[in-house]
Amino acid sequence: MTRPRHLLPLLCCLLPAGLRAQEAGWDYRLAHGISGRLAEVERELEAIGQQLPALPAVPVGDQGGTGGFAILPLQERPAKEGGIAVEVRLPEAGMVDLVALVPSRRYGVGGLEAQFGMPDEFTVELLDKDGKVIARIADERALWADPVRAGHPFVYPVSPPVEAAALRVSAGRLRLDSDVSESFVYAWAEAFVFAGERNLARGATVTSSGGQAPSAPWLWSNAFLVDGQTPLGLPEVPAGEHRNVGWISEGRAKATDSVWLEVDLGEERSFDTVRLFPAKRPTSDLPSGFGFPRRFSISVPDAAGNKGEETAVEMGNPGHSPIDVPLGPRRGRKVRIDVAELWKVFKDYPAFFALSEIEVLEGEEMRNAGAVVRSPDGMGNVIGSGLQYWNAASLSDGFGPDGKLVSRREWLMQLDQRLKLEQRRHALEQEAAAIVDRWRRTGLWAFALLGGAGALVLIALPIRYRMREKRELARVRERIAGDLHDEVGSNLGSIQMFADLAESHAGPSKELKRIQRIAAETVSAVRDIVWLLRPQGDHRIGTAEHLRETGSIMLEALDWEFHANEAAWQTELSDEANRHLFLYYREALHNVLRHSGAARVEIRADEEAGKFRLVITDDGSGIPPEKMERPSTLRALRQRVEALGAEFKVDSGPEKGTCLELAIPLDRKRTKK
Repeated sequence: MTRPRHLLPLLCCLLPAGLRAQEAGWDYRLAHGISGRLAEVERELEAIGQQLPALPAVPVGDQGGTGGFAILPLQERPAKEGGIAVEVRLPEAGMVDLVALVPSRRYGVGGLEAQFGMPDEFTVELLDKDGKVIARIADERALWADPVRAGHPFVYPVSPPVEAAALRVSAGRLRLDSDVSESFVYAWAEAFVFAGERNLARGATVTSSGGQAPSAPWLWSNAFLVDGQTPLGLPEVPAGEHRNVGWISEGRAKATDSVWLEVDLGEERSFDTVRLFPAKRPTSDLPSGFGFPRRFSISVPDAAGNKGEETAVEMGNPGHSPIDVPLGPRRGRKVRIDVAELWKVFKDYPAFFALSEIEVLEGEEMRNAGAVVRSPDGMGNVIGSGLQYWNAASLSDGFGPDGKLVSRREWLMQLDQRLKLEQRRHALEQEAAAIVDRWRRTGLWAFALLGGAGALVLIALPIRYRMREKRELARVRERIAGDLHDEVGSNLGSIQMFADLAESHAGPSKELKRIQRIAAETVSAVRDIVWLLRPQGDHRIGTAEHLRETGSIMLEALDWEFHANEAAWQTELSDEANRHLFLYYREALHNVLRHSGAARVEIRADEEAGKFRLVITDDGSGIPPEKMERPSTLRALRQRVEALGAEFKVDSGPEKGTCLELAIPLDRKRTKK
């Protein structure tokens, strides 16, 4: 929207002093000062903005898995109603209370097609066992004109529930397939038909009419419409910071090297299904679902450890879609997964078995929450992407790599709720733009009668320029922090993981230990930089918590403790003070690791008497008195103390260890020593 900026100074004279003075243009300020409706729209937009972060989002990246169902009709519209359609015949009739359709997607030269093959018009009908329509639950029109939908699933509650034996989705207007210019395309990724939490469409019979199947059976198949795999990733919802990304085995040189996992339920329980959640790929060059096995079996060992009846599975890579393995009614304490063949992506890259979660289910009830998972092949706590960790405990904690795992039904309904909020937000933004545009035109007529206030430009423009520069600086800091966090942190985690792999194969060595130590210290330094770059807010952990996490990484090899009083946990220093504090802290811990020979370190943070105190005590060799008298001793620490305007005490001696005490004044005016 073009805004005549030369009239801004004149408007500043006319508007009330209480109007907003952000970076908005004069037309917005005029509309906001006069139109009460604009303020109402902004309040509703703010409320929507507060709700959206708690809802799952449709991913943009390729989540792998099967493509879905597709046909290539020769005409844009069917000759008669229902002439171009797909029908899902359920394995058994049921009381249907929710239907969901997931658009298929395709990645081509032009980028992502988030709604590949989605018609501009379609109807959704429920049928009885004789094929008779018993309910029309959707009649969609003008979908291509929707600027917000962009791959969101279509979710249709059915109230009251209807007993149905089949689902039919009939297409209206279609688009030409960009790859096959003489044919139109009609496609869906997945169809869900729910009775409560149960998906009745899983494994249903799918038939189509009005077109030919495309020549890509590995990607498009009628059966793929009801295989449970979608391009939307794992059914996760945001649930705050979560560090466990999944479990990964040690690397295998050959895909046929065996791996096994065992889930201990703690007591004998009944169940009928095992649901496996693929792991998040640790690097961008690996495919989605990189560690999901190609061939495996699931058994229920008896008390003597005998496997008993095995359920064998052979399948393609599911990407980031959960896979259900029906076992039939079973009862036991343990569930064992034996992998016969892994997916090996590259010839010279090891094969892995990796998952983000295992659910042992009876119906849709999880029976293994918090259960112990054992395997002789686990790599232990390994740093993954974004400073998350691979470990066995994450396989039964109810979380995926990016959020809390929920049922497919709840996940689809939350995605639909997000769509409705985004559509409402778009409508409100359009309304706000119309209000501002109307008042801009009105203001132009009024401002045309006024003049002679151009000198104020010399005041207004520098203010706007400084605000724009501050905004740009904040964006640059956030971008740098994000790049360091995602790229450098992930790569360092990979270095540490491969060093662990090398050590497991070749045996320990000083060089590998040094690589592991340097990688861990550098990961800690990157975390400090990211923490300092990002602005303060509720989403960032406090100073004391960050001190504790840094100590957990740097002092991992020692016996160490961290204590803080309640006030210290709540203390937040300025960005500049935090920078000097963490440089001091890291230098002090480096001295302990490199020079003291200490076996135990105790760290305490307290806030009392208007000061933030940090005490670091070790049981090392101490600092000899003659060395303590030298100006160069602890010079780096003293420079940080001086920059903080803080008090500094050192208590050390041969064979009695060292105690460093730092007291930072919390008042704004600090007197430097």
